[in-house]
Amino acid sequence: MTDDNSQTILRPSTHFLAIVSLVLSILGLLPVLPLVGSIAGLVTGLMARKEIRSRPDLYTGEGPAKAGIVLGWIGLGGIVLICVAFLLLAVVSRSTTGITVGTSIPQIITMQPIPIQP
Repeated sequence: MTDDNSQTILRPSTHFLAIVSLVLSILGLLPVLPLVGSIAGLVTGLMARKEIRSRPDLYTGEGPAKAGIVLGWIGLGGIVLICVAFLLLAVVSRSTTGITVGTSIPQIITMQPIPIQP
């Protein structure tokens, strides 16, 4: 026989998106999912943190969510730094080789037949 006054106590569980955020952000730092992983980890981390803060009785996992957000920003920052470095390298290499864009005028070379003498 069960007692009608008994209550079931639910323990908060770690939010699934917090774990997904952490995993995706780690994959975003590796060459597995460089840009997509960082962005997805950042977005899912923000979503998880919002839900965890709004329902602390149901969810835990703010630590993994925050780690996913931080690693997502680090991954995005790394990609931006790599792109800037490649652009600077292209500008420096172009200026040291003496190649200028748009200043040379193409010349048309015409060939005339050489007469054959008998």
